[in-house]
Amino acid sequence: MAPQMERNLSAYHLVITVAAIVALGIIVICATTAIAKDERPQVRDWELVRSVSNPYGGTIDLVLIPEQKQRDRQYYLAVADSMCADRTSCMVNFWTNRAHIPTSASMPVTDLAVMTGLYERSPTYTAPVLSLACWLYPNRETAESMKCGYFPGARVPWKMPGTEAPKRK
Repeated sequence: MAPQMERNLSAYHLVITVAAIVALGIIVICATTAIAKDERPQVRDWELVRSVSNPYGGTIDLVLIPEQKQRDRQYYLAVADSMCADRTSCMVNFWTNRAHIPTSASMPVTDLAVMTGLYERSPTYTAPVLSLACWLYPNRETAESMKCGYFPGARVPWKMPGTEAPKRK
């Protein structure tokens, strides 16, 4: 083989070897980072306070969430998915105040008035249903477009139709 050709072939082998080492290094770094992320303890900032017997079957999970998450729909869905896991039927009610989490499925109106959300999954539904309390929204249009829940006893921050005092003549 000619000396020039030998040098070109050696340089080619060197470039290929360096590229392979760099690629392998990148793969190892990515894999190590992914494993490290998975090994970090997951911080759970919500709490299953209790599960109560549902008179219609199954249980209702009563969950305490941080107040700063009370308007975060994705947060509720993540908690509900974690709670319900593989169950085909599941009901989760949410509060931000432990003192209002009821002790049974017979829930006082004062506790329902401050409930922040309700999640239901059932084989008879086409998709799970999440309703956040209407009082969490700034106005009626937004609340109803998000399919909010008018929970018993709750007060909304807007006037409801038909609640105005009659006009005097």
